[in-house]
Amino acid sequence: MIDGSRLIDTTLTGPGVDPACLTTDQLLTQIEAADRLERVTGANRLQLAATFADQHPADGIAPHQLALPGGDRPIHPGGDGTPELARFCVTDLAGTLHKSTGTTERIIADALDLRHRFPRLWARLCHYEVAALDCQTIARHTHHLTVEQALEVDRSIAELVGRFSYGRLMSQLDAVIIRVDADNIAKLAEQAAEDVGVWINQSNDHGIKGMFIKAKTPAVIRFYAQVARIADILARCGHTGTKDERMAAAVDILANPLDAVRMIAEDTEPTLFDPDPDDDSLCPEPAASDTVRRPSASDQAGSQPHDHDASEPPPDDPDSEDEPPPDPQGDDGTTDRFPRVDQDHRLAELALAAIGQIDPAKFRPDATLYVHIAKETLDTGLGVTRVEDIGPMVSTLVADWLGNCNLTVKPVVDLSVDLTPVDSYEIPRAMRERLFLKYPGSMFPFSGSIGRRLDLDHNIPYVDGIPAQTREDNLGPTGRREHNVITHALWKRRRAEPGTFLFRAPDGRVFLVNATGGHDLGRGQFAQHIWHTSAPIPEAG
Repeated sequence: MIDGSRLIDTTLTGPGVDPACLTTDQLLTQIEAADRLERVTGANRLQLAATFADQHPADGIAPHQLALPGGDRPIHPGGDGTPELARFCVTDLAGTLHKSTGTTERIIADALDLRHRFPRLWARLCHYEVAALDCQTIARHTHHLTVEQALEVDRSIAELVGRFSYGRLMSQLDAVIIRVDADNIAKLAEQAAEDVGVWINQSNDHGIKGMFIKAKTPAVIRFYAQVARIADILARCGHTGTKDERMAAAVDILANPLDAVRMIAEDTEPTLFDPDPDDDSLCPEPAASDTVRRPSASDQAGSQPHDHDASEPPPDDPDSEDEPPPDPQGDDGTTDRFPRVDQDHRLAELALAAIGQIDPAKFRPDATLYVHIAKETLDTGLGVTRVEDIGPMVSTLVADWLGNCNLTVKPVVDLSVDLTPVDSYEIPRAMRERLFLKYPGSMFPFSGSIGRRLDLDHNIPYVDGIPAQTREDNLGPTGRREHNVITHALWKRRRAEPGTFLFRAPDGRVFLVNATGGHDLGRGQFAQHIWHTSAPIPEAG
C-alpha cells in the first residue's frame, strides 16, 4: 500500500503561489500526493457507485412503476454474476456526478464488474494500490466473459496492474482473454466481420469533418486505390497540394460518379494512352492471331543456325536492305502497332462522348443545410454563421460548400417567432423541425443525447380537453430515459424563460440548463427560491 501520510500541502499550491518557486523535491512531493489523491478519489467513486446500486435493487421497484408504460424497470448493466438494479436510479446519480445517464451507467457497470468478478483487483483498488482507470479498462475489456472466465482473468492479471506499462498490461490481458475464451474469440471475429458501416464525426471549428469506413478488407482496399488513383490524376492535372490534400479532394470527386468517370476517362497517363514506341514493356503482348512478332537482334544472336523448309519464309536478316514486313492493320485499315492501347483510346473517346450526353445534375447529391445567421451578417455579407451539426463557420465558406450539390432554397426559418399552438397532443412536423433547430441537444442536465431522435416533451403535462397545450414554449427535447424519469419518477422540470429550463432531482437538488450548459444550483435556499419563482402562472379564466 502506498504511504498516505503525505498529503498535498495547500500552502505550496494555493492561490497566488508560483509553482516555479518550488524546489524539485517540493514539486515531486506535490505530484506524488496529487497522484495518490486521484487514486483515492477514483477508488472511492467506484465503491460508492457499487453501494448506490445496492441501495436500489431491481426487486425494490414499486409494482405500479412496472405496470406503467415507460415506468421504472430492472436493468443489468454489469456482466455475468452481477446484480440487477432499478433503471431510474441511474439518472439520479448522473445529476450528482454531472455526467450523462449513459456514462453513469457504465461507471456503475464497472464498479459491479470489479466487485463481483475481480475480487483480487477490487481489493487492490480499495487499498488505493492501483488507478481506477486501469481497473475500469480491464472491466470493460472482459465484460462479455462469464463470471468463471472473469475470475480466471483476475487470478492472472490482478498482480500485474500498476507494475506493467499500459501497453504491456493490455497485451497480457488480451493473451489471457484468448486463453480463457478461445472458442468465443473465433465467434467474435466472425461477428466483427459483419460489424461494418460508414460514420462521420463532428466538425471542427474550420469546417473539417472526419469519416470512418469499416468494411470488408477487399472493399476498403479497392476504394482506397480508387481515391489514390484520382489523387494521382489531380497531380498530373496541376493540383499543387500535398498527397493528403489530393486524397481529400478525390473523395469529393467520387461523391459525384459522373465527375469521377470523366476524370478517369480523360486521364492521359503515359502508361495507358501514350506508350513510348521504343519501350515494348508498355505494350501488352498481342495474341498470335493478331500480329507477327519479329525477332530482335538479340534473339538472332542467341539462336542456333538450322535448315529451313523451302515453303517457309526465311528469317529476317537485320543486315538486309529489304523492307521489314508491315505491322498488322487494325479494323479500320490503319497501321496499328499497339492495337490494345489504341482500343483503349477509342473506348475512352466513346465513353467521353456518352458522358457528355448525361446531365451532371442527376449525379449530384441533394443537401439540406440549416444555417443560423444573424441580421448583421445578412446586411454586410460578412460574419459568423452556425451550421447544424457542424458549428460556427465563416459565412462565405458555407456558400462554397453548396457548389457541388443540388440546392433547394427554402424560406428563412425565423426562430424568434413561435408557430401557432395546436390543440392536439401530436406535434406538427413544422413545429418539430423548429424545436430541433432551437435545441439541437437534450435540455436535461449534463445530457449527452443529441439529434432528431430525441423526444419532445410537454413541460406542463398534457391534459385532454385543454386547448393550445402543444406549443413551442411548452415543449423541450429530452432523451427517452430522461423523458421517462420526468413523467414517471420524481424528477421535475420547469421552463423559466425561452431557452432556460430548471430541473429538480428527487433529493431536492436544482439544475439550471440553458445555452451555456448545465449548472448545479445545489439544494440550498437560493436554489429552492429559483425553483419556486419559476412555477408556471395559471392562465386567466
